[in-house]
Amino acid sequence: MSDIDASIVTDHMMLAAASLNLDTLWICMFKPEAVREEFALPANVEPVNILLIGYGDGPAADPNRHDTLRKPLSATVFHERF
Repeated sequence: MSDIDASIVTDHMMLAAASLNLDTLWICMFKPEAVREEFALPANVEPVNILLIGYGDGPAADPNRHDTLRKPLSATVFHERF
């Protein structure tokens, strides 16, 4: 449950950053030991998410780009019967 709660908090932090025109990058795959050592975290604190927050390089991508850039569902979704 703690991973789920941490993910909800991270998502809300991303929304708050976006409301301030900040960009975010959520990192989930990392070595917790390295983070613990770098930030001198106590043994009872377990890092589960890293959230980078800042200003992106260049203008934001068009939110409607997915209509032309994504593969059609027929190319990625297959319906089977068992």
